[in-house]
Amino acid sequence: MNDIPKKFKTENNTERGAVLITGGGKRLGSLVAIKLARKGWKILLHYNQSEVEANLTKEKIITEGGKVDLIKKEILNQSSANELIKSALRSCKNDKEIKQFTLINNASAFFYDNGKNFEEEALETHMHANFKIPTLLIKSLYNNISKKIEGNVINMLDAKLFGINADHFTYTLSKFSLLGLTKLAALSYAPKLRVNGVAPGITLPNPEHSLKDFTRIQELNPLLRGSTHQDIFNAITFLIKTSSITGETILVDGGAHLSPQKRDAKFL
Repeated sequence: MNDIPKKFKTENNTERGAVLITGGGKRLGSLVAIKLARKGWKILLHYNQSEVEANLTKEKIITEGGKVDLIKKEILNQSSANELIKSALRSCKNDKEIKQFTLINNASAFFYDNGKNFEEEALETHMHANFKIPTLLIKSLYNNISKKIEGNVINMLDAKLFGINADHFTYTLSKFSLLGLTKLAALSYAPKLRVNGVAPGITLPNPEHSLKDFTRIQELNPLLRGSTHQDIFNAITFLIKTSSITGETILVDGGAHLSPQKRDAKFL
């Protein structure tokens, strides 16, 4: 034990960083924000239309003693992406304890179509929300983050990319684009930024599923279980804390990619 460096003998549960979560007001984004705040991270919660949910998330974090700022912004182009990143970085400027800044590209568009009936508008909507916005935000973060702060990006992908089916055609195309961005941005913006991805399987039930159906669908996986929001949180914190990883994606899906279903969970 005497050979262990002093800095490894104790573990400080308070992190020294800030996390900007896009679309962080509801569902998985909200749950991850609350869990990160509990660990001491300063949360910058972005939202556009989900104001009620964002305020509820903020209230929960503050009640538990966490730090959180809300940022309302509709991201249409590079200019509005720059405004969001600069606003988030300004809120951290006077906090000398912040040594790392993480952008979690969580905001997403998701609705059904297939290769035979998709409309051009659907393709544009999915590509804008799930690919273009993350691309612009990562570029802006690279251009604006201080050299004194470690920059980190986590793109929220989808385990479906690794166990493909034909449902949700334009959504899936947009997420494949985001997967490509994860690798290319990791190479393009190193060493200033690390860029990784987390690809969840079915984690939260949708309104069309009863709890019984949700559990049954998750049990179709090889591990007889699906991912939980705690699992997603664990993957995110692993990527945040492991400074030698970039350009990688962690699959969190109960092994679903090893035996993919022919249809999306919506139809199971």
